[in-house]
Amino acid sequence: MRRDCPVSRADPTKDPTKIPKMKRIHPHNKLNDLGGDKWIFMTQSVMKTNYTKSYGFSLRQRHGANKPPELMKELILFFTKKAATVFDPFAGVGGTLIGASLCGRKALGVELNPRWISIYKEVCQREGIKQQKIICGDCLGVMDKLITGRRKFSLILTDPPYNISLSMTMCRGDYPNRNRQTDYKEFSKSIKDFSNSKTYEYYLDKMALFIEKSAKLLLKNKHLIIITKNAYQMSRYMLVNQDIAKIAQNRGFTLKGEIIWYQNGVRLRPYGYPFSYVPNIIHQNILIFKKEVLNGVTSKSF
Repeated sequence: MRRDCPVSRADPTKDPTKIPKMKRIHPHNKLNDLGGDKWIFMTQSVMKTNYTKSYGFSLRQRHGANKPPELMKELILFFTKKAATVFDPFAGVGGTLIGASLCGRKALGVELNPRWISIYKEVCQREGIKQQKIICGDCLGVMDKLITGRRKFSLILTDPPYNISLSMTMCRGDYPNRNRQTDYKEFSKSIKDFSNSKTYEYYLDKMALFIEKSAKLLLKNKHLIIITKNAYQMSRYMLVNQDIAKIAQNRGFTLKGEIIWYQNGVRLRPYGYPFSYVPNIIHQNILIFKKEVLNGVTSKSF
C-alpha cells in the first residue's frame, strides 16, 4: 500500500450503528446528550475530584467559595441538552457561566458584588472564553423581573452562601501555624447578601424566597441544583442540606438525590484540639431537585 496516500475511514459518528451501544444517545433520552456509559458514571452519589488550577484560577480564588468550572460543566452536561439555557442567581466569579461556555450552553448569571463580576469578565478575556450575560444586582429582585418577563430556564445551577457569616470563623489571628489561619473574607457588605443575614432562621427565610422564585423560572420537569455545605456553629453541627431540602420539598420540588463532593487538597485544621471533637467539614452537598410534573399535573406550589 502506498504510504503517501491517506487512508479513508468513515466517521463513526455519522452512523449510530458504528458507535458502541453504551456510548449511543438513547432515543428516549430527553434529559441530556450523553451515552449510557457517561450517564451511569454521573449517577455516583460520591464525587471526588482533583481539578487543575485552570480557567483563571489565580483570579477566581479571590472569591472564597469559587467553584471549579469543570465541576459545573459536568453537572450542566448531565442535566441539559445543547439548546438549554442555564441560570445562576449567585454567580460569584462565574464558575457556572464558564462551565456553560465550556460545553456550548447559554447561561445567565446574577451577582450582587460588582467586584466578582469584574473578575469573571477578566477571566473570560484572558482565557478566551465566551462571556455569558451577567447582571449586577440582588438575585431576588432580578428574579422577580425575569418572572414578570416570563423567562424560563432548563436548569438552575447555583452555589449560594451556605450560612450566615460570623465575626470569627477561625481561631484568633495571633497563631503562627498556617492551619490556624484563614483566608475567609465576606462576600459583600450588602444587607441583601444572604450570608449577612442576622440569624440562621432569617437566612433560611431568604433561601425559601429564592426557591419559590426558582420554581416559577424553571420549565416543567427540569432541575434546580443547589450546592451547599453543613456547618459547625455555636458548638453544634448543623445539617444545612437537610434544612434546605425540607424548604424545597415544602414548596413542591421533588428531592431526586444528593451528590457528596470532595475536592482533593482541602486543608485540615486543628478545630477543637486538644479539648473537644470538632469536625473538619471537607465535603459539600450537591442537592438535586426536580420541578416534577406527573400525568400532566404540577404541584400546587408552582
